[in-house]
Amino acid sequence: MRASFIHLADTHLGYEQYGVRERFNDFSRAFWNIIDEAVARDVDFVLIAGDLFNKRAIDAQTLIHAIEGLKRLKDRNIPVIAIEGNHDRSYYRDGLSWLQFLCYQGYIILLTPVMQDGAPLLTPWQPQTMLGAYVDLLDGHLRIYGLPWQGSATVRSLEGMAQALATTRSEEEAQGIEYRLLAMHTGIDGIVARVQGLPTMGQLQVLQPYVDYLALGHVHKPYTFDGWIYNPGSTETCSAEESQWDDRGYYYVEIDTDEPERIIDVSSKERLHHAEHMRSRRRPFIRRDLRVEGLGTPEELYVRLEEYCRAEGPRHRDEDARPVVQIHLTGTLGFDVGSLDQARMEEMVRAYFQCLYVRIDNHTNDQDYVPDEGELDGRDRASWHELERRIFEELIGRDNRYLITKEQWGAVLAELKQRSLDKDDPEQIARFLREKRAALQSAQIGS
Repeated sequence: MRASFIHLADTHLGYEQYGVRERFNDFSRAFWNIIDEAVARDVDFVLIAGDLFNKRAIDAQTLIHAIEGLKRLKDRNIPVIAIEGNHDRSYYRDGLSWLQFLCYQGYIILLTPVMQDGAPLLTPWQPQTMLGAYVDLLDGHLRIYGLPWQGSATVRSLEGMAQALATTRSEEEAQGIEYRLLAMHTGIDGIVARVQGLPTMGQLQVLQPYVDYLALGHVHKPYTFDGWIYNPGSTETCSAEESQWDDRGYYYVEIDTDEPERIIDVSSKERLHHAEHMRSRRRPFIRRDLRVEGLGTPEELYVRLEEYCRAEGPRHRDEDARPVVQIHLTGTLGFDVGSLDQARMEEMVRAYFQCLYVRIDNHTNDQDYVPDEGELDGRDRASWHELERRIFEELIGRDNRYLITKEQWGAVLAELKQRSLDKDDPEQIARFLREKRAALQSAQIGS
């Protein structure tokens, strides 16, 4: 049996990053480009390992963009197999998710196993109920299992999955199954330090005897292990941190069970596939840490910033798309942070980079700076409010569920505090929070 497929995850369609509409379009374009590649290579199927959407409650434009890409595959009779990620699930347990809607419309096959005592029931997917743990393709020679986002129950679920696979192995062989994939929306502990609560490599190893290809999503950093675990990374840049992982994208995988490739240095088993990691096309995202030690005045900082912009800005003007630029000011300031002119710095970056969006984050501290008596004024108090908002962002960002929208939630928390200090009516405050929460449904993942 010979076959090919594309494995992608974490497209986060609908993410209007920084409130910039063009960033919304960027996430869709990255997805469409991969769809075009699947059509050009005439793959046998496409596998989406969760987080097709950025949040549970999407708008009409996001749905249109998703369908626009998926319809190209449907028109070419290329099936799309998907699982739900933590961003895709329905808001209420008894509600329907948008992935279920796409499944109902025939654009995807959504693998949703019934769970019993922490273990999935390995029943075939049924179009009538849109439930099932697996689907067979290529005349029944290839089987794809799916295990959607399980949250804190992930370790228990994968142990149950391994036990269930063990009991069906002889039956699979009798049915002529030659190749097995498992899609899971989870990561591996330790890949990204701040993302915690994930299964360890040892805990995933229980699946290896039964799975030829483990297709992961969730963690936006790409990685592969032992020739059977693959995580492609996010297709667009969801945060400045991701810009350091330039090889994010998707996998193009070719399967050949007739002439397997024997692996000597990795595993004793024969590898039945070759996976090529492809970099997705996305908008340039530039992240720079600018140290401020030794600078005694704001003007000296402006000079250092301009030196960097003058050296690096022109290099990026030849890019296919205007970049997003994020500058992190780090270190200890020798002057009051409130005297920095944020607008001046941002305009300087725009002038040299001709960027789509610029963000300058002040992560400095001025703990060694003691102002003269009477030096604090209204301008300084405004800087305190900005610092407080960024502290909120820092604290919120430590929880991976809220990372993508930490800027928005930081502003919400700052507003809540101010309304409380102003003694606003509690009902109005509660209404404000409900409205913001509805607009930021992605912050509710895992609840």
